[in-house]
Amino acid sequence: MSLALALDLGTTSIAAVAVNPQGELVAHVQLPNDSGVTGLPTGQAEQNPQRVREVAWKVLRQLASRLPALPVCLGITGQMHGGLVVNRHREPVTNLLTWQDRRANQPVGAGPTTYLDLVLQNCSATALHSAGSRPAAGFLGTTLFVLGHQGVSLTTGGNTATCVADWIGAGLTGQPISTDPGNAQSLGVFDLEHRRWSPELLQACRLSEALMPAVRESGEILGGVSPEVASEVGLPAGLPVCNAIGDNQAAVLGSVPAGAPAIQINVGTGGQINWPVPEFTRLDGMETRYLPIGRLMLVGPGLSGGDAYAWVNRTVAKWLGAFGIQKSSDEIYSVMNRLAADLAEADDTLVCDPLFRGTRWKPAARGEFRNVTVDNFTLGHVARAVLRGIAQGMYSFYEAAGSFRPESLNRIIGSGNGLRNNPLLVEEIRRRFQRPVWFPAHTQEAAYGAALLAGTRVGLWPDLAAAGTNIRLVPAESA
Repeated sequence: MSLALALDLGTTSIAAVAVNPQGELVAHVQLPNDSGVTGLPTGQAEQNPQRVREVAWKVLRQLASRLPALPVCLGITGQMHGGLVVNRHREPVTNLLTWQDRRANQPVGAGPTTYLDLVLQNCSATALHSAGSRPAAGFLGTTLFVLGHQGVSLTTGGNTATCVADWIGAGLTGQPISTDPGNAQSLGVFDLEHRRWSPELLQACRLSEALMPAVRESGEILGGVSPEVASEVGLPAGLPVCNAIGDNQAAVLGSVPAGAPAIQINVGTGGQINWPVPEFTRLDGMETRYLPIGRLMLVGPGLSGGDAYAWVNRTVAKWLGAFGIQKSSDEIYSVMNRLAADLAEADDTLVCDPLFRGTRWKPAARGEFRNVTVDNFTLGHVARAVLRGIAQGMYSFYEAAGSFRPESLNRIIGSGNGLRNNPLLVEEIRRRFQRPVWFPAHTQEAAYGAALLAGTRVGLWPDLAAAGTNIRLVPAESA
């Protein structure tokens, strides 16, 4: 028996899986991603890349010790949009500037103009159309513009800008850093329609194409695990390592069987709603993203996902703390969920727009509660309203898509721990879309999708359609 492995470099956890030819998840390791940098100014979100690599290596070591058969490939996926800059020796010269970073939304000087405004002022409508999405805070391109505007020079001396998953792939093999069209687009300076770095978007961010990595097809074999790394992580030297893909695309590959008439909703720290489209299509408020191999999908980047519900938890903890009461997050979630579940379905008078961090295109937007009465601002009502708001945010993308919506929709396919572990959110999505919600029988959908893609590259499966036939879906109540 041969195994396809994959590594998933998430924002809050790092995981690795092993998948056999029948599509069974035969081994799985997950550890917290504790690489966050503390003490940063408001709006900045960074991780220590060296610590990310340490945890990744530990995850791979633990996975290697549990394998029931020999691996034949290693796929990689991970968080998108953010990234880091490394020197010619692949050593980091910045921290990992994550997708949650919002410094580009800060004003330049004393006026109302933000750094992001300066970037967008120099982007034509044509360039933004071809990009598939417009630059936003949290995209590495815009964050590097802020640093450059503040006098931090990173574009010289053979430096390379890279997504963290691409950097890890290069570190595993010792090969030059490369990226795939999906990760390239997530940096905010790529022309997806024509599959090239955009001269206009690069110029708007004051970046040179020399800073950007080579673009190769998703899952293409980069090289083998180097002997030095093999001894550290316990994997065979020479094991084929495949070009990384973004976690959004990987979750789709790992949860939606090819040709399935369904919409996929992923909820982790953030959230997205996705469905494939036959050709390059641009809709206001949505992004067009690359979907391996050679396909495209429309994505509604809701941003309000598990972190919005976690906001309720953190807020309750602060209120209790003001009275000298300490409760763990698990204890608070337990009470939140119980009180929210006790509410009748018709008790929906409290309305929440859970935009506590703004949106990608409206960064100044903020969360809002409406229809507050003297009776409906209890913890249960607030928790349920936030969950309902997350579901409504997803539905708004679907509703606004009009004729670009899927012709046939008989179910929603869910993925991500923020949805899988929250039955109340599943209930709200089912209620809003008037469609049943199904989950893959396996967990770790993004890592699973990266493993399927890698397996097709070494002949474990002939193509993604064949690999996807291994995905078994079950109703949410059975997951």
